[in-house]
Formats: sequence, C-alpha cells, structure tokens
Amino acid sequence: MRLAMEVAGKNISIIGAAKSGLSAARSLARCGAKVFVSDIQSEDKLKASLEREHLLDCVDYEAGGHTEKVLHSDFIVLSPGVRTDIPVLIEAAARKIPVYSEIEIAYRLSRGRRLVITGSNGKTTTTTLLAEFCRKQFEEVFLGGNIGIPIMEFATETTDRSLQVLEVSSFQLETISEFKPDIAVITNFFENHLDRYPSYNAYIEAKKRIALNMHSSETIVLNADQQLMREMADELDCQKAWFGWQVGDLKPSMTVIDEEFVYTDRDGKRQKLFPTSSVRIIGRHNLENVMCAALVAILAGVSGNRLESVVTRFPGVEHRLEWAGEVGGVTFINDSKGTNCAASITALQACKPPMLLLAGGRDKGTDLADWVAAVRTRSRGVVLFGEARARFRSALEGLVPLKMATTLEQALATAYQWTEPGDTILLSPACSSYDQFPNFEVRGETFKQLVKALAPK
Repeated sequence: MRLAMEVAGKNISIIGAAKSGLSAARSLARCGAKVFVSDIQSEDKLKASLEREHLLDCVDYEAGGHTEKVLHSDFIVLSPGVRTDIPVLIEAAARKIPVYSEIEIAYRLSRGRRLVITGSNGKTTTTTLLAEFCRKQFEEVFLGGNIGIPIMEFATETTDRSLQVLEVSSFQLETISEFKPDIAVITNFFENHLDRYPSYNAYIEAKKRIALNMHSSETIVLNADQQLMREMADELDCQKAWFGWQVGDLKPSMTVIDEEFVYTDRDGKRQKLFPTSSVRIIGRHNLENVMCAALVAILAGVSGNRLESVVTRFPGVEHRLEWAGEVGGVTFINDSKGTNCAASITALQACKPPMLLLAGGRDKGTDLADWVAAVRTRSRGVVLFGEARARFRSALEGLVPLKMATTLEQALATAYQWTEPGDTILLSPACSSYDQFPNFEVRGETFKQLVKALAPK
C-alpha cells in the first residue's frame, strides 16, 4: 500500500527552475515544506521567474549553478531537463540523499487511478485523445505531465474518484522509486535523445522503467508492430494488452481490419468500434495513436460506444502537423514537435508533395540514414538552420537541393522565396529546440507568427 508522502517541515531542494520545477516548489511550499531552488540561470532571470510565480517569499534560492547548499535537504526533486550525472547529484548519491522526479513526488501526494503514457513518438496526441475519451465516462479527469501541465499542479486536488491521464518522458522516469501506473503505455521505440543517453539501449531501459513497480493487478499496453516490444513483454510481471496493425492472436488488443474499421478484441470477443473514415486527424501514424488511446480507454472502463463521437471531432494537438496558414498559394505546416528523425519521417509521409522542409535545431546525435531517405523521396528541397545544420548538410549534400540559414526566421524567409504556388512548407526539425528556443512550443508559436507576417497587409 502506497503511503502519502509527509512533506511538512521537510527540507527539500529543487534542481531546475523551469515549469515543472517551479510547480513542484509552489506545491511543496503550500504543503509546509522548506523549499530551496537551485538553477544555473542568472540571478536576475531566476529572481524574475520566482517573482512571476509568486514564490520569492516562499522559497530560498541560488542562481548560477548548484552548490553544496542543495545537499542540506531531506530529499532532492530533479527537473527533467537536468542530467543525473552532474557533480552535486553524484555527491548526493554518496551521501544517500534521495533524488526524485516531480512525477514521483506527485504520485506520493495524489490519489485515484493513473493512466500513464510514454514512448518515442505519439505520446501527446495519444494522451490528449485518451483524456477526451475518459471525460465521456468519468467526472474527475486530470490531464498533465510532460504535456505542458506539471502533475504537481493538481496532485493535492485529486480524490479516490480521480482519473489522472499523464504523459511522462524517459527523463522523468530515470528518478522514480515507487511510481506505479494502473495502466501504462509505451507507444513505440525509435532512436531519440542520444545526446543524453550513451546508447539506444540505455534510452530504452529508461523508458521501460515505467513498468518498474507494476505487477499482476496492473496492465501495460504495448505496440504489437514492434518486435522489440514483443520480446520485452516476457520480462514484465504485469498484464499485457496490444495495439497495432499486426496483433495476430495477441489479446486483449485493438487493431484496424481491412483499413476500414477499428476493432477491439477482449477474451476472443471482437467488437467493431468505429470506421477509420470517422478519424479526423491525418496520417497512418495517427490511426495508431487512436487505436492505442481507444484500447486504454476501454481497459479503464470507458464504454466502446462512447468513442466515435470523440474521434469525429478531435482536431489533433498543437505543433503536430498543425495547419499554420496559406500565403500566396503556399501551405504552411507546423510540426515543431517533430523533434527526432522518426517523427520528422512521419510528418514527411503525412504531407502531400511538392514540399520544402525546414529542419535543424539542437542535434540529438541519432542516425540520419532513414530520415535522409525520406527527405529525398518526399521533399523537393530543404532549408537547414540551427546548431545541427552542418551535420545535416553533410548527410544531405548532393542528394537533395539545399539552402542554409542560421535562425528559423531566416530559414522560413529563404524557403518562401524558393516556393511556387501549390507548394507546402513543412517545419519538422528532427531536432530539439534548445539551441534557439526554450521548448518546441515556443518554436512552433514563433513559426506561426512568422507565417502570419508573410501575409499581405
């Protein structure tokens, strides 16, 4: 039985003052903890952030780096953007000071059931759609996590009737201890974050931690189309459920038959749920997201006959193959969330040629071969920008027409001058945003504003 964490009077250090770190600071201070915030940004910037969040009078803080002050604590809360191998955390481990992610603390402070989604791609669409499905059946549905709403924002508001629908990242899973979903999901595995992990296998192992504490009373939903998932299933102690195009005899499952209808199969009883034509969001990958979310919803207790009304009006999520406008006969698509090669390939396959691709940002160090093949097949030209442009140029040079830029603004202007009526300009960077933007959302918003500025006044 999980016991709620008692934090009143505890000394708690929070490393990292981005959104989740500030949310944790606010929530823990409200619970009576003595909170200390440590961040690498300048004193002026950190003070401004704390003031904006009304935290200056609630917490102590240090700026410009992490000193031994962090170690004067009962435990440390680590923001997901901070690596676990920094010196102060190595010393914390030596002193046996516990280090937890925000999702671990939220788990111990919250109540109700948890549906938790991780994976390389499709997480946010699946999580958002799943929450919409669940709201058709349940009254207290909380949506949050790596989707932009820190779990600590609502952890102490939950009740035994609550249903939390949570997106979590590999970074957040690195420092869990007791965290346990009622239903977990791994959407897929693709090479990602090799700028943080020493190998693809290390990245996968971090993702697999979602099932660390799951046993026979919990269920994990896996992608039947990935052989790695099928092999991994034998290692897990919990129940398994499957989604995908090739589920075979695996049950319970969710699949599409003859490209026309979405079916679920539980205990050998096949149920037709809705036609694929009712799914509003485009792309074969989004049908996979729909299958996954529908299966989890049914496992969580949502009636199958409530699902179609949701998929027929679900528009997708911002920054994922989002229509950003049309200017001079040119269509603009914002896929700023395409932060790795696999996601960018999916976007290239979903959009109609002729197409110019905007790619670049902070390089994640992944293999580019499959992405290069997709770029050659689907685009008539590429504008590269950001820190990754040199390596990407080396991979693409001589294979597809290229133009170079430094910033996203320059890249869009260059691409627009290159277009002809009927073209599509697709922003799908295959990189993180951190060289020029705080996150992919700001990058996507910037792109949309730049598109608006192209329109005649």
